[in-house]
Parts: sequence; C-alpha cells; structure tokens
Amino acid sequence: MNEAEALRVMSALAQSTRMRVFVMLTRAGDAGMGSSEIADAVGVPRNLMSSHLAILSKAGIILARKAGRSVTYTAVREIVIALGDHLRDLGAGGASEEPA
Repeated sequence: MNEAEALRVMSALAQSTRMRVFVMLTRAGDAGMGSSEIADAVGVPRNLMSSHLAILSKAGIILARKAGRSVTYTAVREIVIALGDHLRDLGAGGASEEPA
C-alpha cells in the first residue's frame, strides 16, 4: 500500500458513520448487508446512506454486489490489513516514501 492509498482509506474511515458501517459489514462477513438494512442499523436516513457507501466504495473498503434490483455490500478486510502493515512499516522506519 502506498501513501495515497493509505490516506484514502483513513479518510474514508475517519467519519463515525462510515466507521460503524465498515465494522458492521466486517461482522456480517461474506453474506454482507443491503443498504436499507445498513441505514436502519446505523440510524441514518436511507437517502443519506448512499453517499457514505459511495465514499467507502471509492476508497476500496467495501464492495457492492448487484442481484437484480438489490445491492449487497461486503467489507474488504484485506485493505485494512494492508493499511495496518503500512502503518507498522512507517513506525518501524521501513517506508521510504516522504509524507505529502
């Protein structure tokens, strides 16, 4: 993971609703959840949930699977693992990239 990718992931998760959505999707596993189900569980109006889901999707943190007219969202756990590895490398002085 490079610095730009790390910043994109951290920025997406730096908002409490999006962090809660990601945690819920991680717990839901491969079954995932629909946007209405996510919005109801988080307590966010359904019309606002789409923007949060779009930000998480753009950051590569969640994936959307279409089945007919419904969309199921799942968490991409590997990207957070990669972020953790990247941050550990930075802490250990192993990354050679200069901060922006």
